[in-house]
Amino acid sequence: MEILGIDAATKKTGYSILNSETGDLVDYGLIETSSVDVRDRMKEIYSKLKEIITNNDNIKVVVVEDVPVNNHSNLKTGKDLSILHGVILGVCFEQHLPCVVYAPSSWRSVVGTYDGTRQGMKREVQKQTAVNKVNEIYNLDFNYYPRDTKKNKSDDDKAEAILIARALYLENKEEI
Repeated sequence: MEILGIDAATKKTGYSILNSETGDLVDYGLIETSSVDVRDRMKEIYSKLKEIITNNDNIKVVVVEDVPVNNHSNLKTGKDLSILHGVILGVCFEQHLPCVVYAPSSWRSVVGTYDGTRQGMKREVQKQTAVNKVNEIYNLDFNYYPRDTKKNKSDDDKAEAILIARALYLENKEEI
């Protein structure tokens, strides 16, 4: 059986599939949207998630990061992420899959990427730490660039999707 981990964002959504018995990484990727309109981007994400689930019969549970609405300086971003969260839940309901929701601080604590310091709460530090952890555990060669450019693309969305799934694996090894 497998766990589908999702790091949701309206432009780039990271996803991962982990074996729920061994914690091995089965697949990972990035859903990049092309539409200008946010609602059209959500349709793109909906379609791609549905495709990922229907092409992987072994997915038993979906795990997604919760939307910390009060931490968004831009209300529109928080609102859009909340709507996207509903889209993801809709796919789960439609596919008859349970959906586990993790607070960002919870999954980071479980996988050991949060050190309890104020510095460790900074976005750039969290992203770099996630990339480092995934590289260490799964022998990947992910990179993090604080400012994505056309030349350099960050892998932090994929790394966080992998770690979100890993948190569920670590907490529920015997139950999944």
